[in-house]
Amino acid sequence: MNNFQFLKQSFDHFNQATVSLERAYASLEEKFESINRELEEKNTELTKTIAEKEDMKNYLQNILESLTTGVVVTDLEEKIQTVNRCAEIFSGVPRSGVLGENIVVLFGDAFPEKDKRVCFSEYFRGEAGRKIRLKGRTLEVFDAPVRDRNDDVIGTVFILRDVTRIEKLEEMTKRTEKFAAMGEMAANIAHEIRNPLGSIELFASLLIKDLTEKKDQDRISQIITSVKNMDNKISNLLLFTRNTLPLMRTVNVHNILKEIHVFSEQIFTQGNIVFTIRYAEADPVIEGDTEMLKQVFFNLILNALQAMPDGGHLSIETRCQQGHSNSKTNAVSSVEIRFSDSGVGIEEENMNKIFDPFFSTRDGGSGLGLAIVHNIVDMHGGSINVEKGEQGGTVFTVLLPLINGEE
Repeated sequence: MNNFQFLKQSFDHFNQATVSLERAYASLEEKFESINRELEEKNTELTKTIAEKEDMKNYLQNILESLTTGVVVTDLEEKIQTVNRCAEIFSGVPRSGVLGENIVVLFGDAFPEKDKRVCFSEYFRGEAGRKIRLKGRTLEVFDAPVRDRNDDVIGTVFILRDVTRIEKLEEMTKRTEKFAAMGEMAANIAHEIRNPLGSIELFASLLIKDLTEKKDQDRISQIITSVKNMDNKISNLLLFTRNTLPLMRTVNVHNILKEIHVFSEQIFTQGNIVFTIRYAEADPVIEGDTEMLKQVFFNLILNALQAMPDGGHLSIETRCQQGHSNSKTNAVSSVEIRFSDSGVGIEEENMNKIFDPFFSTRDGGSGLGLAIVHNIVDMHGGSINVEKGEQGGTVFTVLLPLINGEE
């Protein structure tokens, strides 16, 4: 084979190799284009999935932030991973300062470290949680383990429920039941005691006429005075137990307060009391007995004056509220009347007794004034509560339902 033939043969092999290479390249281009199309489809699906997951995350986050219960999630070391807005409000601590911190930073002394595990029961089983007092609220705290897809515990979720209003309603119900039982018993005792007291006063009055010694007359006069004091206390007791129906009319709470203000102005001046009153913008109109409501408001003012023997500050404020539910309607508007004083205050152990009949912290007090106030407020379908003031003293809050939800 000469050189020319060898060269021609080599070119033939080269051409064949080039054709094969072109075919392979074309096939590779087709595969590359196919892969690109698949990648684009996968990227589109992935982008869509990420967007859907982001939307779901935002949706769940919005739900979490909209809850009226507090939610706090911690890891296995009890370090906070998630805090919703409601838990932030309950604790009064901004979430930006607690993420990564121990759970106790939210609760302080109300939730000591040794009690971090408060329940160990599933929240939705309806079992009772641990009640704590925090920032003027009563919170019921539940906790449950957070698990991953393998059912391994990876943290704890704490549920905080504000039961302040429920607790107050429960206290009111118990108080009303106790009043009913004590009222029936007190009425019977009062009638039994009043008869012999009348006899004592009658015989003492006859006896004093036959006595000539001034000393003996003074002793009999003391007996008569004591009997009259006792009879006065029994009259108050009967007033407490008597089921007097209120004479309901349409009344403006502001008008009643203004009348009492004028009547009490001289008392405030003599007692060195600085008095302020702030009315809600709208006039609160209710169904009520004007005289009974005057008795309620005046009694609360007298209690404030007695708590400030050396002078002080008394303020009354009215607010209109919406949405308080009761047994008759789903949402009842109400007027809130707050009596705040700067007096000596009420001891914590006496807070739950202050409306009990015959309970008094004042020497010589009958202990029936606030009990009667409670009964009158209850007759009007309202509620009354007492608490310590933020700056000391005492705050009495009366809630009365407005007519037709007006504000």
